[in-house]
Amino acid sequence: MYKFLYITYIAACACYFFLRFRRSMPEAAVRLAFAAAFPLIGFLLPLFWRQRRQSDESQRIQTLESYLRQDEQADPLKVSHLSEDEKELNIVPLEEALLVNDLTSRRRTMIDLLKQDATEYLEVLRMAVGNEDTETSHYAVSAVVEIKRKLNHSLQEFSVRYETSRDDAHFLASYAEVLQNYIRSGFLDRSTVMQLKYSLTEVLQHWTEADPDAFEAYEQKMRIELELGNYLSAEQASAIMMERFPHREESYLAQMNLYFTLRSPQRFNQALQALKQSPVRLSNDALKLVRFWSEGA
Repeated sequence: MYKFLYITYIAACACYFFLRFRRSMPEAAVRLAFAAAFPLIGFLLPLFWRQRRQSDESQRIQTLESYLRQDEQADPLKVSHLSEDEKELNIVPLEEALLVNDLTSRRRTMIDLLKQDATEYLEVLRMAVGNEDTETSHYAVSAVVEIKRKLNHSLQEFSVRYETSRDDAHFLASYAEVLQNYIRSGFLDRSTVMQLKYSLTEVLQHWTEADPDAFEAYEQKMRIELELGNYLSAEQASAIMMERFPHREESYLAQMNLYFTLRSPQRFNQALQALKQSPVRLSNDALKLVRFWSEGA
């Protein structure tokens, strides 16, 4: 009789612990071991761990919030100058750390990430939100919420200043970056994303007028117009890039991208030949692209 009750008790504890702590199997196993070794008392004993764990978690949350808010008083017009290559090189090790490292390393990775500009690592944070480690997931969720708050605040500030600063190239560059960060954040519905993209095209247009030598403005405008299906505007931006910046490979690559999207093989090949015949010194990626399309020509 007692043996049957004990087996039933162990089975019930096992079901409860492994369902309740399915994201942390080691903790579930430890709790089950206590429950099995000390019937009833062992089941309740882990409850006394909670106070310290909650205190530790509260301290970690405060640390997290201090990292997130450390740049709260920073210049709202500050623009990140991290190149796309640098961002990609940084993101890959972070993704690997979240996938293969132990729990301590994952959590340290999240803290190190949050010391930086977390908006540069939205893709990593979205992946970390679903991490099986609850603490890593909690850090990521807290970071995402804080990023969203900051983006909303920045967007409101820029929207107000925009009406009186349409000829300020520095302001427009910063506003364009805020809009792009919000668009790629993944926080918005499709309708809002479209509205922000149209706002971005307007900001970029003013930026090109305020600073005709701002290559990034033309490059971004061509890309966003292409995404919106405004092919005439995209072609105009591409033509200006070729006229003003014939010494940059990006001008040729943008033109190739335009004609590839428009499914115009003849004009695409013309852009490819123009790139091959130009005096521009190509990067490794551009060389690979030229070789790929030249083989298929």
